[in-house]
Amino acid sequence: MLPLVGHTTQRQALSTLVREERLPSSLLFAGMEGIGKHLVARELARQLLCQTSPVIPQGGCGECKPCKLFDSNNHPDIHTLTFGPDGASVDDIRQVLERLSLRAFMGTRKVAIFNNADSISMVGANCILKTLEEPRPENFFILIAANPSKLPSTMLSRCQRWFFDRLSEDEIRSVLLARGASEEEMALATLADGSVGALSTIRARIENADEITAVLDAAWRGDLARITRAAQEWGTEKTTLAERLTFLRMQIRQRLVTNASDAGAAAVWAHALQNTIDAEYVIIDRHVNPTLILLRVLQGCSHEYATGYRMTPNRYPTILEDLAL
Repeated sequence: MLPLVGHTTQRQALSTLVREERLPSSLLFAGMEGIGKHLVARELARQLLCQTSPVIPQGGCGECKPCKLFDSNNHPDIHTLTFGPDGASVDDIRQVLERLSLRAFMGTRKVAIFNNADSISMVGANCILKTLEEPRPENFFILIAANPSKLPSTMLSRCQRWFFDRLSEDEIRSVLLARGASEEEMALATLADGSVGALSTIRARIENADEITAVLDAAWRGDLARITRAAQEWGTEKTTLAERLTFLRMQIRQRLVTNASDAGAAAVWAHALQNTIDAEYVIIDRHVNPTLILLRVLQGCSHEYATGYRMTPNRYPTILEDLAL
């Protein structure tokens, strides 16, 4: 299991609510994938089920019988379902809800964690909704979602929302160190875009990242021939287009952070980052010609624009502003 790092403010606040017995029965943990929302949910559940007294420490004591059963995944009062194409079914949901209707096996509380709740079917959501509308005081629900807007509004209205931001590079490196990562793997932290979960994808397709680095270097130099060729190649490779856009956004964001002290360079990369975010939308969702959009993004990464972006940013509309979409 990955070590739990980051999200200190949220974790401390949740722990305080447990100790003061003010924790809402239904919570929604929202934030991008791979940043540790599930680990925070487990830390919270462990504290809820811990039987240390009089004050239960954040995450539980780790020494009492419930904590030890929890750590060995044998605690009878914690129920976890993961949704998705090959995930939990409606029958699985009904089984969990039936168990929650019974008395707790240990202590007085029961916890249900629903991973990828934004992938739940409408039928499954309606099953859970009935329970959320009339919660039992001893039951706690933690829904985890990268895109909470996909959940029904009726379900959202019954959950207290907690938002989790990207991890910092230092936090990602601390996770990698705990896992005994190699120097090569540690170097990937700069490309993770705040998500430990993204590292496996990056590692598997690092060649794409190397190519994008070279193209961005060419774009900064103003090498029109090189970036035109890249835009044409990337735009016609439909199967890898979304992945390349993700890598492109991640690397541009990293260049923005790296050049924060250089006002001109930072202006170039800030404008490029917004253009890349716009590009993901217009290419993937609006099906605008990818080659033309990619060329537009790369052309805007030239050092020649440093003064213009910084002094008169309104003269340079972003892609969405230009297309008026």
